[in-house]
Amino acid sequence: MDNNTTIRYGMSNSISRAFDPEYTVGDLVTDRSILGAISAPEGVVAVSGGITLTNEALVFDYPSITLEKQASSKA
Repeated sequence: MDNNTTIRYGMSNSISRAFDPEYTVGDLVTDRSILGAISAPEGVVAVSGGITLTNEALVFDYPSITLEKQASSKA
């Protein structure tokens, strides 16, 4: 059984690997080695199936996660 999760950023940057069952989305979006491997900047949010994932969500639970630039809020 394949328990890999594919992490994507942009049109052509992706990495696929098995993550520890305790590894959270919060860990992912601050993991400089993964961000660097797919040329993603810091301050991204994780999205799967069109839904923004919380930092507490487990990466292991998602077969595919896309990292997107966080929208800047302008008051």
